Amino acid sequence: MTAHRRARATLISLVAAAACHVATPAVAQEMLSMPSATSPSPGVFIPRVQARAYFYEESQTLLEQDVRLEYGIARDLSVSLDLPLYEGFFDDPRPSNGEFGLGDLEAIVELRVLREDLGAVDTLRGAIYAGAELPTGTGGFGSDGVDPCVGGVLTGIFGRNGFDVAARWTFVTDESPFLPTFAGTTTDDYANIDLGYAFRLYPEAYGEERVPAWYATLELNSIVTTGTEYEVLLSPGLLLEAPTYAVELGVQIPVSSDVDDAPDLRVAAVVGLRLIF
Repeated sequence: MTAHRRARATLISLVAAAACHVATPAVAQEMLSMPSATSPSPGVFIPRVQARAYFYEESQTLLEQDVRLEYGIARDLSVSLDLPLYEGFFDDPRPSNGEFGLGDLEAIVELRVLREDLGAVDTLRGAIYAGAELPTGTGGFGSDGVDPCVGGVLTGIFGRNGFDVAARWTFVTDESPFLPTFAGTTTDDYANIDLGYAFRLYPEAYGEERVPAWYATLELNSIVTTGTEYEVLLSPGLLLEAPTYAVELGVQIPVSSDVDDAPDLRVAAVVGLRLIF
């Protein structure tokens, strides 16, 4: 099976799994490409799988399958592990001809510091988090250092409207030269700044029984390095969120960038599945 067929089979399996899943208590809305302050309750386990296809200049392509595991330890306290798997179709000397490799494992501890429930649906939540990217990368898809990070996120849901604001700083400790794939994968420290908006398309209002909800989402995802490189992506999406699962579909389009060493991104596509146990 070719790499592109494997990627297509992964996307189909994600959507099929979501369609067959049965719904119970609701999960809070979460954007496709940025963090939220919707921490899981104690003992709740949330696996999330996302498949992404990045299309770069000169017909170069990167396929990513990302697995995140999130678990609620105590009220307002959770941990998560995030591990990506890559398949590269770049020009030499970057990974080419479908070469596989692991990315760096990200471990995060998140503490919710604000929770104001304003109604049955309306809420305002804030969280801070800290963690590190660990050097688990193989095949040219990771660094050789432990890169600590700190960040915070504010999430608000008011009727049919949802808002997210997030900021994160990553300290890059690996000073050895390597070929970056993304904006920010250099030897410079970098900041992620994200803005997100979601509008509930259906239902217009919730009744006594919660039903799957459809959201239109729009994000502005940006990264800025201390070496003055930057990239800003506009990310529209569609989110189907049921009590025990969520299906994510979206694209990411560069609107402004100044990247020296990584290839120029033309567009990216994402499909994801999130479950709750």
